[in-house]
Amino acid sequence: MEDLKVITLEVGMLGTDCYLVQDGGTGDGYVIDPGGEARKVLDAVDGIGLKCLGILCTHGHMDHVGAVGKVAEGTGAPVYISEEDSRILAGTVQGLGARLGGLLVSKPRGVELLKGGDSLPMGEHAVRVLFTPGHTPGSLSFLIGGNLFCGDLVFQGSIGRTDLRGGSLESLMESVRREVFVLPPETRIFPGHGPATTVGAEKRYNPFLSRIIEEE
Repeated sequence: MEDLKVITLEVGMLGTDCYLVQDGGTGDGYVIDPGGEARKVLDAVDGIGLKCLGILCTHGHMDHVGAVGKVAEGTGAPVYISEEDSRILAGTVQGLGARLGGLLVSKPRGVELLKGGDSLPMGEHAVRVLFTPGHTPGSLSFLIGGNLFCGDLVFQGSIGRTDLRGGSLESLMESVRREVFVLPPETRIFPGHGPATTVGAEKRYNPFLSRIIEEE
């Protein structure tokens, strides 16, 4: 099996990590969380020759979905998101969740709904969809081989906020326990902000997740 290529782009006012994930054999892949700077994302897509099969959204906050419409239009690919977080793409979310610095989300034409347990093809790889609520009610993570793209679930040494509307610390901790800490320790975690880490490192060093280890 050919290696997986992962390109990280920092986009938008909050420095969101947007990822381009590509199967090395076929060139097929996905864009994950294009939160802003659509032209930067599309240039990177062209630069690596990505055959974009879809735009994957870990959750429905503006800093992660702000450029989905423009990126979808530029690639001709559908947008994937959970049903619970999909309202922002239809323009029916109000308040901070729907805008950032006065900028509205660019709405895509084609939206496909995902749920935990779904799988998407990607050349010789597959994208496993994990339901990981907590930061938002419909947060998803995407597991591709030994790589987990988890949005604002887990960061290096920290966790996503749960004090925004729909957030739940209890749900976030259960998501980590059920879906993340069961993965091999060498599994790489690509978060929504900041540097990549591993499951093993977060089990050992993340102070916010220590109670999960203590309860096991």
